[in-house]
Amino acid sequence: MPTIPQQFSEDALTELLRALRARASDSPDNPGLIASWPALREDQMSAACAELLTRGHRVFRVSIPGPRSGTSRDGWAVRI
Repeated sequence: MPTIPQQFSEDALTELLRALRARASDSPDNPGLIASWPALREDQMSAACAELLTRGHRVFRVSIPGPRSGTSRDGWAVRI
């Protein structure tokens, strides 16, 4: 049976989960992350967080205020 290549390393997912938990603890009013450098770029976050969801982690999409008034960006957070 062919194996499906893993898109993200275990180290990258572990670091992402650590960063999400740290952000949620340190900034409960603004817990979202847009990226988890250097392992994951912004364009990879949705897929990486979907992988965390399949593993049972409580991650969810959040809106993060942008640099200009009235703008926002998608980010991710975890319930701790």
